[in-house]
Amino acid sequence: MKTINKHGSKQGFTLIELLVVISIIALLVGILLPALGAARRSAQSAVCLGNMRSAGQALATYAANSSDWMPGPNTSGAKIANDSYVWGTNSNEPTQNMDWVSPSMGDSLGLPGNVGERITSIFNNDMYCPSNDLNYTQPTPGGPALPSDSFDSLRVNSYGAILGFQWMPFFATGIDQSKIPHVVKPDGNAKNAVLHPSNYRPRVDMVGSASIKVYAMDGTRYVQGDNITYNGFPWQDEGGNYMTSGPAVANGGDPYQYESNSVTPTSSSLKYAYRHNGAVNSVFFDGHGATMQPAEAVDLDLYFPTGSEVRSAAFTADKDYTGTTIR
Repeated sequence: MKTINKHGSKQGFTLIELLVVISIIALLVGILLPALGAARRSAQSAVCLGNMRSAGQALATYAANSSDWMPGPNTSGAKIANDSYVWGTNSNEPTQNMDWVSPSMGDSLGLPGNVGERITSIFNNDMYCPSNDLNYTQPTPGGPALPSDSFDSLRVNSYGAILGFQWMPFFATGIDQSKIPHVVKPDGNAKNAVLHPSNYRPRVDMVGSASIKVYAMDGTRYVQGDNITYNGFPWQDEGGNYMTSGPAVANGGDPYQYESNSVTPTSSSLKYAYRHNGAVNSVFFDGHGATMQPAEAVDLDLYFPTGSEVRSAAFTADKDYTGTTIR
């Protein structure tokens, strides 16, 4: 309550009163900011899951129109056989042989016809996770120039499809064996550590139980510590900018690395993959989206077709799947 002094003027707040008010405001801010930050992160994760579900719907549409084949290096990107490929101007033409976004979503997203503009649109706008605020730090040595003015304008691709479902057996007839994407090469051995069923092809009806098989998820290649490289070569065999081997496989370049073979992501992994409060968003072949904790994400069954045999490889989380069959 204000009082009137003998001269008729009103007295203001005392210094102590002001300090008390400021302290209360600071306390309220301290209480509210974490809650607001958590709400913001939850909203970002929800947007990301929405992107994932859209990718799942696009896969279903693509497969329905393509006899169950999925977009990837052996289908929509098969024509990109070398690094001298001449680009067309269609919104659904892949920007790299591993590009699954353009073939399945180019028309529905209204992607640009120009290949450079299309890459920028995918990475920066149309398939962009709001929790991903990172840009590429360098190009692949000796690779083609970026399709944009500078690295400052090109955000790291937010999502990677799982390469294990794109692989075809070495003995598949009519396939150039030098152009077969590989998943894991133990100790430089040309044979894959995971042997797919001999009749497997990259078709959605051949992956196994669609509800437990991951089609795409947070994270892209090629990550080296705090650096991530933009790979401009049109033809890739290890994922390029668009595909990854998944968190269960200890494969160089994928952004799913752990501290001392545990299921604790490194600081780099938290930036490039486990960016939703330490969890990773995924979309499965049946179209549902899910947020997985690291301990869930290292399940090898998520990333390879049912019936595949594990021959030899180093896997994360101290798990040795050698000799087992993927369920």
